[in-house]
Amino acid sequence: MTNLLLILSKDPYTTEIPNLVLDIGLNAKARKGNNVSLYLVEDGVTAARKSEFGNKLLDAKKKGIKILADDKAVQSRGLDGNLIAGVEVKEIGTLLDHIVEDNTRVAWF
Repeated sequence: MTNLLLILSKDPYTTEIPNLVLDIGLNAKARKGNNVSLYLVEDGVTAARKSEFGNKLLDAKKKGIKILADDKAVQSRGLDGNLIAGVEVKEIGTLLDHIVEDNTRVAWF
């Protein structure tokens, strides 16, 4: 089984890229049975706010997609305590750990 790591650095309020990334992840999970993780960095962490798009991420999490967010990006945008449930806030070194895992494919958006 392949591990798919999708890294999102764009916010869902100015571009359609987050919707595309979420569709890619959901399809990879449902159709291919891949392990899918979505790592939010830079402005991508705003996708995990309690909002309409945040609800989409909650649904994706229920379908087995792991959601992680960079701690410094969360803090610098004042999102502490304002993220949807289940987002794992991690330091950026965790991203490297995920990238170097065996059998992991990575795409950065």
